[in-house]
Amino acid sequence: MTMRLLIADDEPLARRALSQLLDAHADVQVVGECSDGFEVRDALARLSVDVVLLDIRMPEASGLEVAGMLGEGRPLVVFVTAHEEFGLSAFDRGAADYLLKPVTQGRLDVALERVRARLAAEDDAARFRALRAAPAHVDRLVARVADRDVLIPIEEVELIAADDVYAAVHARGRRYLVRTPLDELERSLSPERFLRVHRSFIVPVSSVVAVRRQSGGVVLELRNGTKVPVSRRRRAELARLQAR
Repeated sequence: MTMRLLIADDEPLARRALSQLLDAHADVQVVGECSDGFEVRDALARLSVDVVLLDIRMPEASGLEVAGMLGEGRPLVVFVTAHEEFGLSAFDRGAADYLLKPVTQGRLDVALERVRARLAAEDDAARFRALRAAPAHVDRLVARVADRDVLIPIEEVELIAADDVYAAVHARGRRYLVRTPLDELERSLSPERFLRVHRSFIVPVSSVVAVRRQSGGVVLELRNGTKVPVSRRRRAELARLQAR
C-alpha cells in the first residue's frame, strides 16, 4: 500500500532533509510540502493524505493547533521538532510519533513502521465494520410444495426466473415456486454468486458456460442447456461476469 505523506515545516532545508530521508521508502509518496499552519489546513482539504510530518513551531498556526483541528483517523501525525518540551501535548493530540531534529534515517524508519502498523490496523477495523454492516445473504431458498417447505441450497440453484409476482427457482432438474418477488430475492442473494441479467432472470455465475451474441442481442448459455437473454440495461452486469 502506498503511504501518501505531507511534509510541513517552515524551514526549506528541513523539508528537503526529510524528503531525502523518505527516498529510502518505496511505499511513501510525498504529495505536498507546506511552510505554515494555514497551508497545511488548505492542503489537507485538497489532498488525500495518510500521514503528516508536522513541525510544531510554524507561522500562522502551530503544529499543535493544526493537529487539534484534525479528527480521529487519517491523517496520522508525526511531529518533527527541535523542542523536547512539547512531547506530552503532542501525544495528547494523538500523535503517532515525536521526532527530534536533526532527524536520523534510523529514527525516521522506526516512526514510519509505527505509522504503517496503525494504518494497517485502521484498515482491518474498517473492513470488519463493513462486513458487520453488510446485509446478510441467504444460503438457501424455501419453496412451498403441497404441504411441505422444501429447502433449496443456494449452490444447487441453476436459474431464477420471474413468475408473475413470485419467482420460479430451477434446481435439481425441477422447478420450484418461491413466494418472493424477484426484486426482493435479488437483494437477498450474494452479488458475488448471482447476476441479474434481465428484469425476468437472475443467473448463478457458476452456471454460465458461454456468452453468445446473436441477432444484435446477447444470450447466456447455462450448464443445464437453458439460454437466457441479457437486456441492454443489464450489459454492465455481463461485463462484470466476463471480468472474473
